[in-house]
Amino acid sequence: MRELENGHFPPDNFNQQTRLYAAWAYHRNYPVREAAARCAHTFSRYALIRALATSYHHTLTMATLVLLYQRMAEQPEQAEDWEHFCQANQDMLSDTVSLVRYHYSADLLDHERARKAFVEPDLAPLPCLLH
Repeated sequence: MRELENGHFPPDNFNQQTRLYAAWAYHRNYPVREAAARCAHTFSRYALIRALATSYHHTLTMATLVLLYQRMAEQPEQAEDWEHFCQANQDMLSDTVSLVRYHYSADLLDHERARKAFVEPDLAPLPCLLH
């Protein structure tokens, strides 16, 4: 986590599993709203440090966090063990974007506004976990 926060984490290893693990770890250490804010800040800062700013997508990040934290709220045992979380959430590990696209149209997610700031979904509401 420290390597990610200070920008020293290798970019080649910054994959979906790493991002989900970071989000999961933040949730273990902070209340859900603070965990989401810290995680999004870390990802955004990491992208800036690593000159990957165009790869950071705020709406996609926040929607993923909401979906991940909702699952952890519904099944608290997932917050206790990363391996258990992984086994129970293979869909998030393999294709989070498809889960988010249930809530967002491709047009909205592809819009620059959604990349830079959180926008509400246009297809189906997200769980009200962070509101």
